[in-house]
Amino acid sequence: MLDALGAAGWTAGREIAITDWTWQLTGAGFELNDVAVAVWAEFGELMIRSSPSRVPGSRLYMDPVDACIDAATEAATLERQYGENYSPLGMWSSQFPAYIAASGRVIAVGPNCLWPLGSTFMEALAYVVDGDGSGSRTQEADWLANCLPGG
Repeated sequence: MLDALGAAGWTAGREIAITDWTWQLTGAGFELNDVAVAVWAEFGELMIRSSPSRVPGSRLYMDPVDACIDAATEAATLERQYGENYSPLGMWSSQFPAYIAASGRVIAVGPNCLWPLGSTFMEALAYVVDGDGSGSRTQEADWLANCLPGG
């Protein structure tokens, strides 16, 4: 996972300015959680790509505004459904908005689908880069096929 993070431009101690994201997202109606804000500051603006051996390939683009600026209603629905605040995280696999909960849980949302990417941000990163190692990569491909138009 460290190789994928390094290739994306991450270094230990990295911190970016996130004031614009915070301003834009709160202005769009999001209630932001502290976990999301901390993750943005360290990993924001990175495109984290999967290892070549991961099938299907995966990536996470860490730009919460680009991914979710118009999805405050979706985040509110997630909060009602799961009982905790979900803030935008970025875009998973180029087309699915990803959210991070106040507990650290990371999910991605598609049409009538929800993918649990990890119970923590680090677990979600490991999943994006390497999959889960349990053979459920086929299950992920099935989820994608069932969620995408024509699937």
